[in-house]
Amino acid sequence: MSKRLIWQLCGALVIIMVILTFTPVITPKGVAEPFLLGMPYTLWSGIILSFVLLGLTIIGSLVHPGRDHKDQ
Repeated sequence: MSKRLIWQLCGALVIIMVILTFTPVITPKGVAEPFLLGMPYTLWSGIILSFVLLGLTIIGSLVHPGRDHKDQ
């Protein structure tokens, strides 16, 4: 798999994750259950989503198309 393809996949996944963040899938109105380690659903799903976005950002920075170009 080429770096360019991985870069594009990371970008597409980030856009999908950001859209999902503001839908009722991740932030349902008035729903606190299920709880995980004493945290309501919206909190722990937001934390997991943040870690996924962090991972995609790290991967994206490693495969960025302009990463190998030296400043001129």
